[in-house]
Amino acid sequence: MGLRFPWAVTATVVICVVAAACGSVSGSGAGAAASKTAATSHRAPLLVPSKGGTVTVALDQVPTTLNDHTAVGDTPAGRMLGSAIWAQVFRVGPDLTPQLDTNVVDSAEVISLAPQTVVYQINPRAVWSDGTPISVDDFTYAWQSQKGGAVDVDGTPDSVASTLGYRDIASLTGSNNGRTVTVVFRTPFADWPSLFDDLLPAHVAEQVGWNHGFDHFVAGVFVSGGPYEVQSYQPGSEVVLQRNPRWWGSPSSLDRISVRSMGAKGAMTSALGQGQVQVAYPSRFDQSFLAQASSSPVLQSQASLGTRMLQLEFNVRHAPLNVVSVREGIAHAVDRAGIVQSIGQPEDHSVWEDNHHLIPNGEPGYADDSTGYATADLVASAHLLQQSGFSLDGHGTWIAHGKPVSLDIVWAADDPWSAAAGPIVAAQLVAAGFDVVSTPMSTDELDTSALPTGAFDLALVPVDASAYPSALGNVFSTSPAITGGASSEDWSGFDDPKIDALFTQAVQELAPPQAHAIYQQIDQALWTAMPTLPLFAEPTLLVWSSSLSGVTDDPGGLGPLWSLRQWALQSAARTDGAKTQHSAIGPSRRSR
Repeated sequence: MGLRFPWAVTATVVICVVAAACGSVSGSGAGAAASKTAATSHRAPLLVPSKGGTVTVALDQVPTTLNDHTAVGDTPAGRMLGSAIWAQVFRVGPDLTPQLDTNVVDSAEVISLAPQTVVYQINPRAVWSDGTPISVDDFTYAWQSQKGGAVDVDGTPDSVASTLGYRDIASLTGSNNGRTVTVVFRTPFADWPSLFDDLLPAHVAEQVGWNHGFDHFVAGVFVSGGPYEVQSYQPGSEVVLQRNPRWWGSPSSLDRISVRSMGAKGAMTSALGQGQVQVAYPSRFDQSFLAQASSSPVLQSQASLGTRMLQLEFNVRHAPLNVVSVREGIAHAVDRAGIVQSIGQPEDHSVWEDNHHLIPNGEPGYADDSTGYATADLVASAHLLQQSGFSLDGHGTWIAHGKPVSLDIVWAADDPWSAAAGPIVAAQLVAAGFDVVSTPMSTDELDTSALPTGAFDLALVPVDASAYPSALGNVFSTSPAITGGASSEDWSGFDDPKIDALFTQAVQELAPPQAHAIYQQIDQALWTAMPTLPLFAEPTLLVWSSSLSGVTDDPGGLGPLWSLRQWALQSAARTDGAKTQHSAIGPSRRSR
């Protein structure tokens, strides 16, 4: 029986790159690694991949835990590193299409629709790096820990980023000595390939704990299900990966990868220039960083539209934002196109305002439902606000119930895109006649205090889209039927039973075209209700040394580590008479 994929909406990122936003490429065989990237070639020796060596990767942040399924660990950096060390069932690549990782699972099939039943055949060669077979035990542990209501080894509730899909499983059984896993769903779940990603080793996790067992490096804990394993870990600072000696798949070329936190301004630029870093993946880049990457003859770069969408959230729990016409009036006062032109397009001309709540622009399935909200329309804004009982005083300030209308707007000052957009949004609202109190704060303070307690009127919040739109139900609903009891990320407090019903219908619709039509209805309903105002999909920039081949970006979430298995340091090949010699270049020189 062939492999079938009946999930809901499978979106594909179209990588949009402009020549001015892409790095110069040293003339080499590494040029193929910059797929779909405009580049300028320079003369250089022929380069060929070599074995061994160490590469250093610079990220803005290194996670504080390597269990990316917990609420704390579910970060972009956490998901990147999780994909590199834990066992995978499906991997989502740059085109946002789930691909079966046949190193771990030979097949995954839906064998029945009533009830929906999925059978996984685990590769008989698949083992953890301590020699323990990857088996049904690992699937069972993932299900039990994430279905909701589980208790950790110390008696505390399991912290779970999302229960989506796992809560719909009625049973999970093993056969064939634990190598065959049969999952039966209580209700249909269209996005079933999203399950069992970054599988943890159950035989270890059951001992050390789900919540904190992977917060610190302890010998024998970070057993790997991939080509690399953790050699050392300094939470928040550095993770060093080394080859997994028990890896059964195609061998990787590099001996070691060091992933370091370099969030300080200018740190990545300096490290790249000095050759201390071979791969850099900043969360935001400016013109100076882009200029260095584009002009250097020893660097390559790839600019893409990402799937993280920056949205302006309205706190609908607070008057006057509990009135739809007020939210619409404020939205009409925001010049989204102007924001993009100011902070997005100077870095990447493919950035433009995002007009869908669930699907970033540039992906199939994206549609523009935002009629009238591209640029500021102060006439429409004033009409809606006056309908809501507002009036303008002699100074051009909006008054409600005899007092000036004051709006408290918050954003994360250490999130570069939010920090750039926040002051612009605030200034636009002041120009439209509102009193605005701006409160930049740290991401930690925003996520743990301001957003959960509703201590804001407006908030700039990044929303991570993916190949699975069902995951965003948690962003637009507070209903346990949608969140499954896990912590909701619906910071606006918005909840509409009709939209909840549409999310439930879409999640259970196994035919992709019908599911897509339902998600389209959801987006149209969200524009009408206006709990959030999408601004733009944040661009990504990957910069790497020309001495390294096989590097590609996954703007859908896994960044450069998605292609880690293909990375190889290159050597300059020169011909001396009839004999061809190789001389290693780059940060790792090896004698032959």
